[in-house]
Amino acid sequence: MHIPKVISSLTLAVGALGKGTAVRKTGKGPTGYVVDFVFTPNSTTHASSVLLGGFPLFSDSLHGSLSKTDGYSPYEWKSDMFSMRLSPDYGNEADNLAGLEMTHNEHTGDWEITVPLPSGTWLYAYYPNCTTGNWRNCDVAIVDPSNLPIEAFAGDQLLSAIQLPFDREFQVNDYDWQLPLEDISKRGNVSFHRYSSPGSTYPYPNVHDVGVYLPYEYGKIPNKKYPVLYLSNGGQGSDSDWFQQAQIHNIVDRLINAGKLEPTILITPNWYDLGFTLEEYQTNATLQAEYLDVVGYSRFFNKVRENFFSYLMPWVNENYDVSNSSSNRAFGGLALGGTLTLAMLFNATDYFSSYCIMSPTPAPSAGDQQYNATISPGLRDVGILTGAGFYDTTFNAARDWETALAAENVTYLSHYSMSGAHQWSTWQEIVYVYLKEALWKPVPYGRKTSFNQVNPLSGGVPYRR
Repeated sequence: MHIPKVISSLTLAVGALGKGTAVRKTGKGPTGYVVDFVFTPNSTTHASSVLLGGFPLFSDSLHGSLSKTDGYSPYEWKSDMFSMRLSPDYGNEADNLAGLEMTHNEHTGDWEITVPLPSGTWLYAYYPNCTTGNWRNCDVAIVDPSNLPIEAFAGDQLLSAIQLPFDREFQVNDYDWQLPLEDISKRGNVSFHRYSSPGSTYPYPNVHDVGVYLPYEYGKIPNKKYPVLYLSNGGQGSDSDWFQQAQIHNIVDRLINAGKLEPTILITPNWYDLGFTLEEYQTNATLQAEYLDVVGYSRFFNKVRENFFSYLMPWVNENYDVSNSSSNRAFGGLALGGTLTLAMLFNATDYFSSYCIMSPTPAPSAGDQQYNATISPGLRDVGILTGAGFYDTTFNAARDWETALAAENVTYLSHYSMSGAHQWSTWQEIVYVYLKEALWKPVPYGRKTSFNQVNPLSGGVPYRR
């Protein structure tokens, strides 16, 4: 059994962020809570202005689409609004990426602003000396010195995270399932580790890094073996993304504590810097979904799959009390990490029993040989949950993938965030549903029930066709 030293862990109580930024309950509209953001510059930061940014502004269903949003400010927030990120490939981000101007406190030297925000997780940073009001165009992002991010190495994360509770008097959507568990003794541990990976280039030659979450009871129950879920980052991400940007450890803590999820080990691998790149696998094949080199991505992520099975999985199995049964192993990922999950699904079908594919890039079309039982044996015997955001740039790809699954008689579950775009709030919601409703449940998911079963509401009368 391996009980690691916690290298990096951060679970902050609301309103306990130290000298600087803090959450405050107001009991007033628009949300019932505000965040007092306080940025204390260091001796090398000489700012004439500072923007608070990092989170998209708000829209509602009347003003939001894949290509536009009116970008309402937090001060205009109403209970039917949601924060929606537009992707630069699809629309003009100017309106929803406007920064909020902070005020300089001449007495303390700090930059300050008070912002109402609804419940959930909010990512932010400070942007000094911007030439425009759009924080994406600023030269530098500074994380909050009073609220440092969870990261394996300094600079991995460019945004701090703040979490606010739900106030039923002013809000409709309750995201308290993202907040730290109140009972500190029941919180799990987050840590980052290095393992031997020949060919890897970061953080050191032939060494790679990985994030690990252990449930609070780990190491306290002799001889217990735990199920393990691998969750992959997306494009331009790292092994700390799921902990910092999704606060996944809080979500898992709460579900375990509520008896909705079996205590589970979480592994967050990083598929960058393994010694080969996406660019090396690019092809001149016909592109799908406007810009995605599906053939090249498939080849690259199969190379990642081979690397993980050669080095990462053996390290996990050797160092942690994980079950050796495929029924207790699962893999999930978002965006390009969803493409990696597809590579696992079609090429490591017998190793994992469950797959969570979020905002995926295009999958094999109906009729592709990868669905053939002789090519991918067991494909119809595993659990699959797939989904995206309603405003997600990968929405069409996700729906096309589901159409292909149905055409090939592969059962699945799906979840679409109706206010979600290609952003972390969408993937938080999908993974929450997956953990709560699907993971470690009987597979395959989504199998139709027989109409001959007894109707429990009819006094024993069978269903009729």
